[in-house]
Amino acid sequence: MTWRHPRGRRVLNTLAALAIAMAVTDLPRTPLLAAAAPTYYADVAPIIYDNCVSCHRSGQIAPMPLLSYEDVRPWARSIKQKVVSKEMPPWFAGAAIGQFRNDLRLTAEEINTLIMWVDTGAPEGDVVDLPVLPEFVEGWSHPDGVEPDYIIDMPVEVQIPAEGQLDIVNLYQEIPFSEDRFAEALEVRPGNRKVLHHGGPYITYFPVGTRIVDGQAVSADGTPLTRADRNTGTPRLVEGTSKLLSYVPGRGFEQHRPGTAKRIPVGSHLNWNQHYQVTGRPETDRSSLGLWFSETEVTHEVLTLVVGQPFPTESTETARWRFIADGEELSTPEARVVAGFGGAGRGLSVPTIPPQVDDYRVVSFTPFLNSATLFAFSPHMHLRGRSMEWTVVYPDGTTELLLRVPAYDFNWQQHYELETPIRIPAGSVMYGVGVFDNSARNRYNPAPDREVYWAEQSWDEMYDPFIEMTIDNLDLSRTR
Repeated sequence: MTWRHPRGRRVLNTLAALAIAMAVTDLPRTPLLAAAAPTYYADVAPIIYDNCVSCHRSGQIAPMPLLSYEDVRPWARSIKQKVVSKEMPPWFAGAAIGQFRNDLRLTAEEINTLIMWVDTGAPEGDVVDLPVLPEFVEGWSHPDGVEPDYIIDMPVEVQIPAEGQLDIVNLYQEIPFSEDRFAEALEVRPGNRKVLHHGGPYITYFPVGTRIVDGQAVSADGTPLTRADRNTGTPRLVEGTSKLLSYVPGRGFEQHRPGTAKRIPVGSHLNWNQHYQVTGRPETDRSSLGLWFSETEVTHEVLTLVVGQPFPTESTETARWRFIADGEELSTPEARVVAGFGGAGRGLSVPTIPPQVDDYRVVSFTPFLNSATLFAFSPHMHLRGRSMEWTVVYPDGTTELLLRVPAYDFNWQQHYELETPIRIPAGSVMYGVGVFDNSARNRYNPAPDREVYWAEQSWDEMYDPFIEMTIDNLDLSRTR
């Protein structure tokens, strides 16, 4: 029997489509369909291993491990949300500026793989596709998975109270080497990550006869020495040689390129500069410094400068710090306070940040007296920090923007390592620019109705546009 109603063919087509759909539904899942969805073992684990597990493992800064399918599966939707929003992995450099060898950003393909994996139910896949888990030495982050050649523990254990305002803790100890040593890689390992907000080891010199007692420096006659007494011994530190590295959220390990290294000079002292935070219960900390010594000949010492600091080869007679804050150039000794060296700005000529100002700018500059090679940048500000950038003006007047961090995050103070180092010829001028937001629009601002001073506590401010570099023709023996 043939239906001749004009709508009859539509009815037959609909019924046929339903029958086909029901048949397909009853079929077992084919290998072709299964292959269309990414699986954890074949597609997701390589991304997690390459980009996440350095932090997402036991004893590291991340709140949960992501070492297995069982670890990752409960967080699948959260992972999708974080990678789509670009919150994870954390990376705050401007997208169009520079190529960085430690760039944490996922590629578009990696992001799409994670999205598809979550949207298709986060399938586990076949375990035979699982890549080898990266090797980590417990507590250390060297990419080769090897322990440090030498470990220096803080001289004493620090007791942190349950509550209250904490001052910066400075502890000292003698360098334990009989000759200068050069470290190609260094890492600060906190003894208690819950309480160490930031800190790190510096090189300093005290006068001859100084003794170290329970981490504190005292003179030959037993008088306690203060921070003002540092670097008053012989030899004096050259600018840029004091800072070894920092531990801050998001960083704590640095590996320099072959032939370059940080010097650990004989006869000096190690200064632990530690900033702790309370947790509501008594805590302790005893952090450690791991050193991996250079296996190749060291030809250049890595220097860590703040832009605005005198150039390392500048004579002590002419050396000055160079800042412009609130439109006023500051070249007096008090200008050091702007960079966070020297205590609070009360009573000094350094301008404070006014209340409810959302674009307070600080500019600093350092003329390069010798040609140099630039390797890395590290921004450091506190809760009002909004953005930071580095620019160089070359001798011919050409200006190049080297790095912009448009949305600085105090909780993730990253170290940006250039993929290809940049040669900075003598006669160039390096500029740093920091912008601070002391308004109510800054959600991290603890007191937008108050002036902000330059000091060490997180509710005060600092401005540190750090750079890492070597001076091309600087003789290693000259730096002591």
